[in-house]
Amino acid sequence: MTLYLHKSRGDLEKIYGKPDAKFDDEMWFYNRYRWGIFKDEIAFVFEDNNIVDISITEYIFGEEYRNIFYYEGQNPEYKVFNIM
Repeated sequence: MTLYLHKSRGDLEKIYGKPDAKFDDEMWFYNRYRWGIFKDEIAFVFEDNNIVDISITEYIFGEEYRNIFYYEGQNPEYKVFNIM
């Protein structure tokens, strides 16, 4: 996650391409599929054109399995919630 922090929208587009969905240009969403049964939905939150927060929702067989959050400057910065 820390690899993407403070990257700009342009930097992110170079890495991932166009976002799968946008929310008010403050949050971009990407979906990544692995081995056909796993999907990761990655949300990047921008402030002043730079990534400050990241959220990953992991799915198995289409069911939400785990959420991983990175909140810049918070304590703790990483939060993991296992749903199953």
